[in-house]
Amino acid sequence: MDKVFVSSEWGELKECIYGAPNDLVFAKWLLDADCRPWGEFRTLWKENQGKSLKKVDPERFERFQSQIKGAIEFLRSIGVVVHIPERHNEWTMKFSRGENHGDMTAWMRDPFVTIDNHVIELAPRSLFHRRQRYPIRSILAQTMKRGAIYYSQPDPGPEEDNHGKPGWGYLEGGDILHLGKKILVGHSGNCSNLEGVNWLQHMLGNSYHVEQVNIDNRFSHLDCVLLTPREGVAIACLEAFPDGLPIYLKDWDIIDVPFEVTKAHMGCNNLTLNDHFVVIPSGEAHDPLEKQLKSRKFEVTRLPYESVYWVGGSFRCAHQPLIRI
Repeated sequence: MDKVFVSSEWGELKECIYGAPNDLVFAKWLLDADCRPWGEFRTLWKENQGKSLKKVDPERFERFQSQIKGAIEFLRSIGVVVHIPERHNEWTMKFSRGENHGDMTAWMRDPFVTIDNHVIELAPRSLFHRRQRYPIRSILAQTMKRGAIYYSQPDPGPEEDNHGKPGWGYLEGGDILHLGKKILVGHSGNCSNLEGVNWLQHMLGNSYHVEQVNIDNRFSHLDCVLLTPREGVAIACLEAFPDGLPIYLKDWDIIDVPFEVTKAHMGCNNLTLNDHFVVIPSGEAHDPLEKQLKSRKFEVTRLPYESVYWVGGSFRCAHQPLIRI
């Protein structure tokens, strides 16, 4: 098989791990959950902790499952190699506190990241993301035979919050944007933290520059508010950056997405196939972005995904690449 390597956010997607359409089990409501659900979904989550969407709302689950399968079929139809996580077993569902912290394997961005040939199991703050390493461990281990440097971040333990405690770093893949040798890591106060940023800089070495980026605490991850589908072009919710965009992006062409579209419709969280081809959801809320992208010579494909992003993340959250070149 081809060597594992991810050059940047806009490298051509050749292989990825994509979220599984098997189930969605609502996680226990902990501090890290507070920024995630929006509107009706917030109430649904709070009232159904530990329960499956399949049982809570069978019709909605059927649409959720169908849309994930549709995205996987689309990627495979254009030649992308797609791996799907295994199902959780009864033991991984109890990690790490003997409690049910949910099944969120429909979104596989957060438990690991690929930066060049570094395949890194991360230590998410959210326990429902941290346990996601187990359904993909067999896939990640195979990357060692394909030129990858495979290692993991120290686990920060079962406590809800160790922010600010030396050595207790959090990193979630949705916070990490890979812009070549420049790595941006989001900080909303909900997920990744400075200890995680420092650890990543230490492991990658001085040939990379890892920078923390402050974002509005109403969002969980940097990729909720920023996408870089081409070097020099960014899709961003400018309202979500209290300190402004990173200086690294100061000369870039910015497509500003309104707060409401960003939060309720995951308007920045799209799927870059290469530096001229982007997948965004169907639906009127995303029509202005399609127009903006096409004016910049992007090809745009629209796929139904509202039943997925309504209960979690959208296309970028769903996948983590193994090959982008």
